[in-house]
Amino acid sequence: MLEHYRKTQAKLLKALDDIQQLTTINLNAAITDRINVLYDKIRQSAFYLVVLGEFKRGKSTLINAVLKDNLLPTAVVPLTSIVTMIHYGPEEKICVRFKDGTTRTIPRKALADYVTERGNPDNVKGVDRVEISYPADTLRGGVHLIDTPGVGSIFETNTQATYDFLPQVDAALFLFTADPPLSRSELAFLRDVCQYVTKIFFIQNKIDVVAPEDREESLAFSQQILKDTLKEDEVRILPLSAKLALEGRAKGDEAKIAQSYFPQLEDVLTQFLTQEKGRVLLQSGLQSARKILNDLEFSAKLEQKAIEMPLEDLEQKIALFHKELRKIQREREENGYYFEAEIKRIMDWLDRELKELQKERLPELVKQLQDEGEKHQHIPISQYVEKMEDCLSQGIIHTFDDWIVRQEKALNEEFARVSRQYSDRTNQVIDRLIEASAKLFDIPFQTIQSDESLRADSRFYYLLGDPPRFFDIAGAVDFFSRKILPKSFSQKKVLADLMKKLPERIDANCGRVRADFMRRLQESFLEFRWNLNAKIDATAKGIQDALDKAVVLKKAESAERDKKKLMLHEAMQSILRVKTDLEEIALEVA
Repeated sequence: MLEHYRKTQAKLLKALDDIQQLTTINLNAAITDRINVLYDKIRQSAFYLVVLGEFKRGKSTLINAVLKDNLLPTAVVPLTSIVTMIHYGPEEKICVRFKDGTTRTIPRKALADYVTERGNPDNVKGVDRVEISYPADTLRGGVHLIDTPGVGSIFETNTQATYDFLPQVDAALFLFTADPPLSRSELAFLRDVCQYVTKIFFIQNKIDVVAPEDREESLAFSQQILKDTLKEDEVRILPLSAKLALEGRAKGDEAKIAQSYFPQLEDVLTQFLTQEKGRVLLQSGLQSARKILNDLEFSAKLEQKAIEMPLEDLEQKIALFHKELRKIQREREENGYYFEAEIKRIMDWLDRELKELQKERLPELVKQLQDEGEKHQHIPISQYVEKMEDCLSQGIIHTFDDWIVRQEKALNEEFARVSRQYSDRTNQVIDRLIEASAKLFDIPFQTIQSDESLRADSRFYYLLGDPPRFFDIAGAVDFFSRKILPKSFSQKKVLADLMKKLPERIDANCGRVRADFMRRLQESFLEFRWNLNAKIDATAKGIQDALDKAVVLKKAESAERDKKKLMLHEAMQSILRVKTDLEEIALEVA
């Protein structure tokens, strides 16, 4: 599975390693740092492939089939209660992370004691998640297989754990079964999943339990239901027997593997990672590698040219370069001011959207409260208070959940547009640096721009946490339970308190959303600007180092100059070989 992506990724990492070796020629620490950052980015390309579905749809069995091992526990009763993340590691290691921040390493046989309802009912042990390192080639290249608790069982905490994880999903395997086919509750869950996950693979599991003719009928039924639900003209469903796949892979039974339809699923996932998400990552890394190699080649050519130049001419040209460099550094500062202004503009836009949200929703929530109050006038005051608090809480939660879903895409697109412009301006600054020195020393000038736009790797979404307390409900219940006041008067007092607190709660939640967005924007902005400025510094330092070394060599003995010329010649040969390697990789990710 994902073999092509992994092999291409390995080739790119090898090319980056070769480029790293070339930096020893000029000892440019800034370029070395750029390569290290890029290497880690490609190597650690964490891709969250999450298995979703209602309880008892075979999610854990599917993951075991992918891994060719009975790693995760399976059973007849609803089982998984904790999100379990599996990534590559040289040896099997299971780490339990608790909500209090502590961790514990456990053996495989103890896994069920933490991730199942039988071993950890209602998560009484306070487990946050389980992380498993496992030596499976499938997981190389940053692939994280993630098992989620089944929704729709009697254990509400399981459903909540799955919903909480949705914003982190890159792609989902949505499992349902051939018998019974898709249910109403599964479709409701799917609608929620679609708000967060753009790439969903639909898998009809347990095809081995139905006859071939019934299988086709079930598949057709589910396909039509999905088309209607998603408003799509075409929906692909992949048939699967995770049980047969696991048995076949464990025993090396190719006939059983083929019967399970597992190879078709592997092909689809491989195609997705290599042609969509993985291709974008590799193309971006490839272009950045080209840019770094181009900078190294230019530095080597510049040093070769400078060594051949008379010392007086060389010193004059260096002075002219320094003069141009000061102008270019001012451009960089102006570029930073532009980016800061654009971030402020995005926040101003967000503020306007939040104000519009308050203006639209506040009257609607007031009306909902009034209607809820009239509806429950007959019930005791303690129940009335609970009903009213629940109405307000749910109203606010739904208000912000719906708003986030609508605004998230627009905000990310706008941020990506701004970052693209900043990246383009940065590339122009770098081109000016190289062009200035190229003209001074009569060296061919080649422009290569790396792809540095910001992407929504960490999505913007509203972390609601515990539902806020909208007023002192405990105090209210205690007061009214004494029956000092008539029920009708008490109900009016409760409603009045809620009406008074409502604008404050809306405003507080707007502030919370704004603060969360602002924090994410600032963190992404600072890291992004730092990385791009590092590229400018690396290019400037590479040119400056080449010129400084040329001056030193001009004053050195001829034998030392000859030795350096030979080193530069060998470096150019190595650069050409790496260039060829990068071109081969380019054909594979095109």
